[in-house]
Amino acid sequence: MNADIELKKQMSTQNFKEQFFSQIYEENIEKIYRFVLFKTNSETLSQDLTAETFSKLWGQISKGVEIKNPSGFLYRVVRNLLIDHYRCKEKGAISLDDMNFVVDSKKGVEEAVSEKDDLSKVKIALASLKDPYRQIISLYYIEQESMSEVAKSVQKSEGATRVLLHRGMKKLKKHLEA
Repeated sequence: MNADIELKKQMSTQNFKEQFFSQIYEENIEKIYRFVLFKTNSETLSQDLTAETFSKLWGQISKGVEIKNPSGFLYRVVRNLLIDHYRCKEKGAISLDDMNFVVDSKKGVEEAVSEKDDLSKVKIALASLKDPYRQIISLYYIEQESMSEVAKSVQKSEGATRVLLHRGMKKLKKHLEA
């Protein structure tokens, strides 16, 4: 009888873990994928790193580790995976022609080329910023997260995050005007 009760507890706990993981996955998969795609400009690599990120999340959940801030956990894992990827990869020059930008097919050729050029300038300017500024700008403007979500992801107060966002945008504007 005790074995049956123990088995039911384990199954309900397993179901809870699966539901918890599914909820986090559904809420964050697109955000994490876009974040990695923005950083890497490679759909294949973005898919691989996103999958590995959620695999690490599942590993922690299945071990019973309590994750209080799943979004922050995921961004920390994916940032570490990106760092590991670039450490292992030979550093080579990235051609702006090789970068894939999403361009609306309804636009004219001139407008599409102009937009691609503007995006290239912004990407170069973002790359020149220090990581905290770049990360906060990316989360807030590209991922369109709320300020409180960004603050949780970078593990800072909302006030400090707002200040970093403001300073980062000033630096970005200054670089774009140069």
